[in-house]
Amino acid sequence: MKFRLSNIILFLFVSLVFLNSCSLFRSDGIIDADDPRIQYGGRIDRTDPKNIRFDWPGVYFKTVFEGSSIALRLKDGNNTYNIFIDGRFSHVLTTNYTDSVYTVAKNLKDSRHVIKVTKRTEGYFGIAQFSGFILDPGSDLVRVNLSYKRKIEFIGDSYVAGFGNEGSSPDCVFSKETENNYYAYGPVLARKFRAEYSVIAASGIGVLHNFGDTLLFSKKPMPALFNKTCLNDSLLWDFSEWQPDLVLVRLGRNDFAGKPFPLGKVFKNAYRKFILNIRQNYPNAHIFALCGPAKNDPHYIFINSVINNLKHTKKDNKLHFVQIKAKLIRPDDFGCQWHPNKLGHQKIANYLEPIIRKVKKW
Repeated sequence: MKFRLSNIILFLFVSLVFLNSCSLFRSDGIIDADDPRIQYGGRIDRTDPKNIRFDWPGVYFKTVFEGSSIALRLKDGNNTYNIFIDGRFSHVLTTNYTDSVYTVAKNLKDSRHVIKVTKRTEGYFGIAQFSGFILDPGSDLVRVNLSYKRKIEFIGDSYVAGFGNEGSSPDCVFSKETENNYYAYGPVLARKFRAEYSVIAASGIGVLHNFGDTLLFSKKPMPALFNKTCLNDSLLWDFSEWQPDLVLVRLGRNDFAGKPFPLGKVFKNAYRKFILNIRQNYPNAHIFALCGPAKNDPHYIFINSVINNLKHTKKDNKLHFVQIKAKLIRPDDFGCQWHPNKLGHQKIANYLEPIIRKVKKW
């Protein structure tokens, strides 16, 4: 009798412990943004880990889930996103100021699936807040490592952001619907190299003079934004959080795209300081300073001079200058306002790929 009683007591104790431990896990399908099974790419603000904020183009998150449907808990009224399910493009999600839950997949086979969400638009369209997913009741995420070891950061202007790359012709007017950072040459390159990536880009941005600014020295050129977690916020980025193997910088064209033009020596000094700032924050990365593919960019000579000087004076053999010579000459190479379309960006990526492979041995 004592044996049976002790077994009953033990069974009740174990059952209580089991039930208590189960209460730690939610069965309502709600997944918070800080769940370690969600993997992020790009700069994000984790100040409130359950409500992650971001605005740079190309920010993405991905995970594996079980079930037949999935929804995003997302507050955003002005950005657009690519939705990929099981490695295939599903649709474009256009957000609004009313909804905070978006069902992005339903009627799937009740099994394991992969979702990836990528931000198409750049920071000018505002900050987004992602709070997690909603799955079928009783479903859960699966811990699967979807990340790559290689890391690349792309810094620059409208070419890097993907401005107008889904526009129908050079005559079209830019809108958020025509911008898709996923098909800008940076993310295209990252996929070629199976690398995680971060995009720090804004259309019209310069090294010291932004496009259309009546001031010679703009208040917010790229060097003033490079250390920001979000374009539209003052929170500083912790560079130790993410160290790229490779940094590609395309800047300088906007500095000379309209008056007032900076003097060559003034531009060179500003560009030099910015490259040194990148080097300070990324001490081990290969840094590629890019110009082109537009012909006769006036900053070409200045940037080439700066990089050659730094390689010599700083003994830095991880600095590289590249003039992009991809020929964008056909009408179907361009989207809105004579910016490269998806085909044009593919040509740029194809041009850069062998150069990078040779340097990095990738």
